[in-house]
Amino acid sequence: MPVPLRISWSLVPCMSINDPLEYGCACISSLKMFDKVIIKAVVDPADIGTIVLKNYLEECSEGDEVFYKSTAYANFDGCFIELRGNKLRCKCSICKLYSKGKTGKLDNSRPMTFAMAVRTIKELLLRLCVRMENAVVTYYEVGITMKMSHPADDYIRQVCEASGRILWNDANFPEAKQKTTEKSKYFRKVLKIYDKTFEAGEKGRHVGDNILRIETVYRHQSVPLIELTDNFFLSKIGRIFYKDWSELCFVRELSAKKGIKLSQLDKAREIQRIGVTRYKEHYRRMYLAHKLTKKQWETIRTFANNWDVERGNFIEEIGDLEKEFKDRLLSNYQIGIFTPIRRKS
Repeated sequence: MPVPLRISWSLVPCMSINDPLEYGCACISSLKMFDKVIIKAVVDPADIGTIVLKNYLEECSEGDEVFYKSTAYANFDGCFIELRGNKLRCKCSICKLYSKGKTGKLDNSRPMTFAMAVRTIKELLLRLCVRMENAVVTYYEVGITMKMSHPADDYIRQVCEASGRILWNDANFPEAKQKTTEKSKYFRKVLKIYDKTFEAGEKGRHVGDNILRIETVYRHQSVPLIELTDNFFLSKIGRIFYKDWSELCFVRELSAKKGIKLSQLDKAREIQRIGVTRYKEHYRRMYLAHKLTKKQWETIRTFANNWDVERGNFIEEIGDLEKEFKDRLLSNYQIGIFTPIRRKS
């Protein structure tokens, strides 16, 4: 059944819109946006000189090969470019480039719609002398920032899974400042949730308090740029984004119905935290290591095998932080932020 359109403006922070004809309303939430992307393209050899001059590239050499790449100026310009023969590679943040065009500063905390992102990409291609049909995207990030009622790490501390994958505390950050799904080379999609207030503060920027950001990172891709900027593709990744993050699992408190033993409640809480499969495997290893008796192992295994029935003896309580996060995510989805909808006034 389709979700009815229900806009709760108390949950939707306002932003200024410079082009009302494009958006049709002056109050849209913390908008979905492209952040970092890596574009690879084939350029016309006749344009190489123009590309080098426009982007302040320096000439380099490796053996007999001469190529061009960005200088330290890229830190202020926002584009890291390498040009070898007629093969160009550009790494940048679309959101930062959009902000630089509007304010003169590289800033990825500003709200941004898909329409803004597509327009910024087209402007970038003009600067790179690249035709859209000759470019592919090998890496891209999409995400939203949300203004919450509590510090972002309160929410991060309580989440344990996203889209069925475990969220690990990122070892490069203090505890509960950033969590991601596994980032090994075998995964082309990584989900990330982090404290945007902390991240910006570490870089000397202020974006406000209680700012939470969620991102989906697509790696090892080969998406034609003309496809990536198409409304059908944008709608698809928008729906996937909402589905993945709507399945974010928070740690929930369990209480037992009358007559249930405390030992059973402890077992239920552990299964709720790590899942039936990992629960059984953990205690199976303990049994094989002679740390459990056969009777203890059989009691645990029987409880786990009957979890679909046993769970009816326990009450799962949804906390306020989970409810707030999912309400705001749903509100964003219902007003069309996750899809490239064009609104008319």
